[in-house]
Amino acid sequence: MEGHELIQQLSSFLTGDEIIVSSNGNISRQVYHYLPHPQIYLRGSMGLPISVGLGLSLAKPERKVLTVVGDGNLLMGLGSLATISFVRPSNLKIMILDNNAYATTGNQPTTSGILNYPQLLDGFGLPNVVPVLREDTLDDAKEKIQLWIESPELCVLPAMVDSNPPKLSNIPLHPEEITSSLYASMK
Repeated sequence: MEGHELIQQLSSFLTGDEIIVSSNGNISRQVYHYLPHPQIYLRGSMGLPISVGLGLSLAKPERKVLTVVGDGNLLMGLGSLATISFVRPSNLKIMILDNNAYATTGNQPTTSGILNYPQLLDGFGLPNVVPVLREDTLDDAKEKIQLWIESPELCVLPAMVDSNPPKLSNIPLHPEEITSSLYASMK
């Protein structure tokens, strides 16, 4: 299972009213190319996507906030899981795409291979969906995405994915343009 396949599957569940936050690097490029605009593409913000998603979920409680984060970003901002568990915004959904590598900078290994996501998330008191596994079919993954996105509460979907991201062009927007399009979509 590839991360971009999950992102593409996610598009079939979107209503157009969601706010999507993506971590920097390959994941942001995939979200930009495969999901509707405008979204929040983080640049130079390793470890912050979950915190940004939390802030948006509190600022816009009437909208679902979907945060798509890689394992490297998750590991750098692991403390944010305690914060979201404490605050518990029901409109926040987090998808973790774990390829066990820093794919954007050359596939150096992360330490995520030691994580047992159900135990980790349960330890933080976070509702979660059974992880998507590399060997799952697209139908299996789609079922898990549906459970995740339709959850009436804060929910996390871990996904074990391969480390073969597609070669996609960089996002052609400056941070100011990303911010402007976000403000326009939030009115």
